[in-house]
Amino acid sequence: FCNCWLHNGFVNINDEKMSKSLGNFLTLRGACPQSKDIRAYRFLVMSSQYGKQLSFTPQAMGAAKNSLKRIDKVMHQIETALKDQTVPADASSSIVESDVPKALANFEAALLDDLSMPRASASLFSLIKVAEKEFKRTSKTSDAELDLRGLESIENAIRQMDQIFGIFYEVPLSKDEEEAAAKNSESEADTVVPDEVMELVMQRAEAKEAKDWELADSLRSRIAELGFAVKDVKGGEPVVTRVEI
Repeated sequence: FCNCWLHNGFVNINDEKMSKSLGNFLTLRGACPQSKDIRAYRFLVMSSQYGKQLSFTPQAMGAAKNSLKRIDKVMHQIETALKDQTVPADASSSIVESDVPKALANFEAALLDDLSMPRASASLFSLIKVAEKEFKRTSKTSDAELDLRGLESIENAIRQMDQIFGIFYEVPLSKDEEEAAAKNSESEADTVVPDEVMELVMQRAEAKEAKDWELADSLRSRIAELGFAVKDVKGGEPVVTRVEI
C-alpha cells in the first residue's frame, strides 16, 4: 500500500490536453504497442517532473528510446568488461573516489528536492558519460587498461539508482510482435538513431561543455548530413530526430 499520494500534471498529446472530446485519448496499450515502448514510456515518465504537464509526442518517445539504448549499451559494455575478471579492491580510481560519490550525492539531493526526477536523470547520465569516456580512453591505445574498479562502482551505482527508475527489466513481446518477428518485419526505422549518429551527438555535447563552438557546429552539420537533427534541451539529454535529406 502507498502512504503518500501525489497529484501529477496533465498528460498532453502533441501539446494538447488529452481528452475524449478532442479525440486524442490514448490508453497505455494504444500508446505502447510494442515491448520497447513500455520501457521508454516508463523512463519518459520517471525522468519528468511529476507536478508539470507531460508532453507525449513521437519525438519525446524517440528521445526516451535513444536514452535507454545508450544506457543499455554502457551497461552491456561494463558487464562484458567485468566478465571473468578479478577486480582489484585496492586499485586507485578517481571514478570510485570522486565521480560515483558525487553522482550519488546529486541523485539523493534531487530526490529530496520535491522528487526532481530530471535532476536525478542527469545524475544517472553523468555516470553514463564517465563510463563512455573510460571506454573511449582505452580504445585509443592498445596498452591502456580499463579502470575495472571504477566501472564496477558505476554499475553498482546505476543499479542503486534503478531502484527508483525501475528500467532494467525484460518486457515480453506482444502477440503482434511475435508474429512480426517471425516475418522479419522492420519497425520504427524513423525513430531509431544509429550508433554512429549517437556517437556524434555525444562528441558534440562534449564540445559544447568545452565551449568549442566551432567543433560543435561542425558536428551538428555532420549529423544533418546523415539525415538527423539534434535539439538541445535545457537540463536534459539532446533530442535526436530523423529528417528528410
